[in-house]
Amino acid sequence: MTIHKVTAFITREHPQGRQLLLFQHPQAGVQIPAGTVDEGEGWETAVVREAHEETGLTQLTIHRYLGQVENELAAGEAILNQDSHIFSQPNTDSIPFAPLFTRGMTFEVGDAVEGWNGRFHHVTYLEYDQLPNPTKIMLHIDGWLPEECLSWRKTRHYVHLHCHEETAARWTLPGDRDHTFAPFWADLQPKPAIVHPQNRWLDDVYDQLIR
Repeated sequence: MTIHKVTAFITREHPQGRQLLLFQHPQAGVQIPAGTVDEGEGWETAVVREAHEETGLTQLTIHRYLGQVENELAAGEAILNQDSHIFSQPNTDSIPFAPLFTRGMTFEVGDAVEGWNGRFHHVTYLEYDQLPNPTKIMLHIDGWLPEECLSWRKTRHYVHLHCHEETAARWTLPGDRDHTFAPFWADLQPKPAIVHPQNRWLDDVYDQLIR
């Protein structure tokens, strides 16, 4: 199964030149709006939905499709194809770790073992206090996921959207997991700094966005 992702490159025309909408995540740094395509959903619907969820904007239109990355996963990575807990042992009856991880999250994946109720993969999850310069680990989970919850294909779709509403230069809105997101407009020239690995997304489409 391939899990599809979307990245929303939202632009507006400004007296100083074209601007790109980014947002400051309280832990994960400066990002581009992006997310996972739901089951049965097309990328066109998903990119507008994700853009709205992460920016609050309601007057967005798709301008053009900018391309895709066929498989973003590196060696030793897999992606969740359904919501799941990580288990403390290779057994779904073992104690689960508290967070429920959502479909579309990527993990480092290690060895597989046969549990008594299925095949499991050893996984690691790390969450830091801030990026790109972390000072401490906020969450470290070392556990097991059922093999049927994991996929080894992730395709990302790049989409250019236009914003048709007046906004402040910067604003805030509630994000996922009780976070507060702070969207803001950034000049496209010079190229804005974005947290790794999202900076590669902008590199992939930058020449198209500034034309």
